[in-house]
Amino acid sequence: MLTLPRAVGALVLVKAVDVAVRGAGRLPGPLWALALAGLVAGGLALLAGRDRPGWALVLASGLAVAVDAPLELRRQHLVLLLGVALVGVVARDDGERLLLLRAQLSALYGVAALAKLNESFLGGDVLAAAVVRVPTPPLPLLLAAGAGLVALEVALAVAPWRPRLRRPGLALAVAFHAATLVLVSDAPLVALRLLVFGGLAVAVHATSAGALRPASAPRARVVTG
Repeated sequence: MLTLPRAVGALVLVKAVDVAVRGAGRLPGPLWALALAGLVAGGLALLAGRDRPGWALVLASGLAVAVDAPLELRRQHLVLLLGVALVGVVARDDGERLLLLRAQLSALYGVAALAKLNESFLGGDVLAAAVVRVPTPPLPLLLAAGAGLVALEVALAVAPWRPRLRRPGLALAVAFHAATLVLVSDAPLVALRLLVFGGLAVAVHATSAGALRPASAPRARVVTG
């Protein structure tokens, strides 16, 4: 069965490409090389099933990226990656991991929904500027899409806590993040960061729904007798 650490490990290596390209395009800060090396090592460790050192390397390297380029903190993909890595470091068992991951999903989508409750977003201005792959939709469609996105994110915030909604929530998350990747990305690095963000969110939803195992080590069998 595929595991969350291995899924995140692959996405960490994608993030490492972003860090490498960004560093090549400007004068890197003093932490750039260490952050890049740590991300690669952490991603490979997670792929190899070495969860604890892998999560610790990803967390430390992600923090180094944030310190090296503070504007990066405004990008949700790095914040989400740091949150998932922190759960991997501090959680003591699968039950605690799932609790913390579900809380993270609720915070992620709940805050996003609240942030959209403003005239600019609900009036269609933000969506009209963000959607770059198709012609600008008519205003009624933009208004409906804005309200629908808020409702969708509220649903994604609630789904992890209701067993019957976890699988449908996973399907909604896949569709939502795939559509965002297709419609919003207008440059390779934008697409790469959206891929990391969407991939992380879907992986956490999949873990919550039982489609991914939360840790690499198999569950220990309870021996009775």
